[in-house]
Amino acid sequence: MGKIAVAVCDTDNGYRERFVTYLVEHKSKEYAVYAFSAVEHFREALKKQIFDVVVFGQGFTEAENQVHMQQIPSVVLRDTVPERLAEDAEYQVEGMCKRVSVFRYQPVEAILHEVQVLTGESRLENEPAARLSHIEVIGVYSPIGHEMQMPFAYVFAEMLAEKRKVLYVNFMRHSGFLQLFGLPGQYDVGDIVLRLRNKRLHAETFLKCVYESNRIYYIPPFHNPENLDDFSFGDYLALLGFLEDNTDFEAIIFDFGDGINRFSEVLNTCTSIYCPMKTGYFYECRLNQFLGYLEKSPTEKVREQLHIINLPFSAKQIRGGGDIRKQLLWSEFGDYVRSYFMGGGV
Repeated sequence: MGKIAVAVCDTDNGYRERFVTYLVEHKSKEYAVYAFSAVEHFREALKKQIFDVVVFGQGFTEAENQVHMQQIPSVVLRDTVPERLAEDAEYQVEGMCKRVSVFRYQPVEAILHEVQVLTGESRLENEPAARLSHIEVIGVYSPIGHEMQMPFAYVFAEMLAEKRKVLYVNFMRHSGFLQLFGLPGQYDVGDIVLRLRNKRLHAETFLKCVYESNRIYYIPPFHNPENLDDFSFGDYLALLGFLEDNTDFEAIIFDFGDGINRFSEVLNTCTSIYCPMKTGYFYECRLNQFLGYLEKSPTEKVREQLHIINLPFSAKQIRGGGDIRKQLLWSEFGDYVRSYFMGGGV
């Protein structure tokens, strides 16, 4: 999965080199950086390369409007402090394009914050608004890596789909999801994210990446688990926004694994989060560390959305060669999950 392509345009060689060096040394997993010292070279690159955002420094004034006409978001670096500080930066919007002016002599991270906003990332104070109006967002995550997390999430989705239109999305590494449930999945969530980044995702293309089985709609997990490392919080918000604006799903179940970027903030978009657990001191220690992480994060209210569920089951009971879905649904495990959601707990 591609990185965010950022063009850094500045005739001030020292400033440009320091900015680019910082990105290469500290943000190489998130950004593909392209540096330009001359307007003509940048214009030639625009004919061949798709940039997600452009950072304009000195000497590129004549190229700013061209970029804006091509609907490429841009950050314009000014030598004087704007009337509004960067934290409250005002965005000029024309069509679907945004442009923001910021003070150039501030920490690079502060400037990158504006880059993230323009490419789909959300400011912390706006995150509650990221919760969708007509779709319930449900998260499932086991801090101990409970082996029955995915069966729990899928059985939950099956039960929820009896009354609502449900989308299941798996963000786990090496989950074995498609093989376990015997499901097709030529396309995966990475195909959707790439098109979202390039602003080329349409409803028809999206539907090609969504599959249906027994009333559950699902998007297969990344075929290459390394792509999860490049999956950003901005990608996640862009996906939520697309689902809100272009689909009629009533609930989304995200089956989360480890290594998700800005995870506490991702969880903050969920109306409820179910945490499969096991009993015992060892598991309590891991759960307590996870809870401590949430309490120290800027999204401490996430704790209020957690539902801790002790699942006394093992995957060794699952047998191949049959319908795994039916095995799970019509077993002691299925009865347990059904009892939890119908009776408010077990």
